[in-house]
Amino acid sequence: MAAKSPLSRRGLLLSGSLATAGVLAAACTSEKEPSAEASSGGRAADGPQKDKKVIFVVHDKNPFFAPVQRGFEDFGLIMGWKTQFIGPPAQDTQKTVELQASALSAKPDGVIFTRIDETSFDANIKRATSSGVKVILSNVASDGYEKLGVGFVGQNFVNAGDACGREIARCAKERTGKSDGVIVCGNFAPGSTALEQRIQGIKQGIGAYNKENGTSFTTEVLVTSTDESKAVAAIDAKYASAKGRIVGWAMAAFDHQYVATWAKGKNLVGKFAVGGFDLIQPVLDGIKDKSIDFSLGQNPYAQGWIAAALLAEEFDPGYPARTYDTGAEVVNAANIDAVAAREARFA
Repeated sequence: MAAKSPLSRRGLLLSGSLATAGVLAAACTSEKEPSAEASSGGRAADGPQKDKKVIFVVHDKNPFFAPVQRGFEDFGLIMGWKTQFIGPPAQDTQKTVELQASALSAKPDGVIFTRIDETSFDANIKRATSSGVKVILSNVASDGYEKLGVGFVGQNFVNAGDACGREIARCAKERTGKSDGVIVCGNFAPGSTALEQRIQGIKQGIGAYNKENGTSFTTEVLVTSTDESKAVAAIDAKYASAKGRIVGWAMAAFDHQYVATWAKGKNLVGKFAVGGFDLIQPVLDGIKDKSIDFSLGQNPYAQGWIAAALLAEEFDPGYPARTYDTGAEVVNAANIDAVAAREARFA
């Protein structure tokens, strides 16, 4: 198969998803086979793993996953694998279960799955491992994944939330000059292990900052949305009801972009601190124009590349995979230019 054009977040967002094994290579998929370049010169593509079939199934094929897909496909190309990267266009647990089942019906050598809760995907994971298909979890694994005997590549969400909590408290004090007030914790997917644990960590980090700095910031959770208009409406309603008590917004995912959009529309930029997670383009733009104070990255490229590498070592020589923490990189005005240049390859 001819080499495809470089993956972009925009291209990923536009791609669709289908749920049957017979169409895994259609619009929702990215199937890549070894190129002539990858197979030349005695590189790894000529080795014992050449032509292994590996399928990566995510729970929500949104722009965040563009670098995950790139890392996965870059590693697969070196190894000479046949790769596919699939997922529903928006978070949909049942559709993801169906896509996982379809992937397993395609008889792959290995799969990489996300596991966004503690039960929904376990039947497919057990089906894979019992049939000899190697499994690695990526991006989110949820509690109890170790009992399934699989490795995981992704962020420690409580620790990352703690870092976010300390940073939002620091920025709130700097932005407002206040030592008390409400920091709103946004969650666009209640029940998601990753987001719930991040909020747990945010509260923990704010509490630690209070203890260390003599402040008394409190927290309130707000359910937002991945839909911009719904998110902005929820943010606006929360601010209106808070009667000036809000000193910061700490979103558990990339919905701080919507806080920035709303704040700019209301001429409120600088009246409170704004932070959250992930490095999609609207977030990077917000840090540049100072409507967002910071965002925490989680090295999504590694969630593709390292997850594939752990799978490869399970194939040959047979080392069992363990956990790899992709960290919590704080991105703010001090390093935004360098980070934006790095992330531009996925824009």
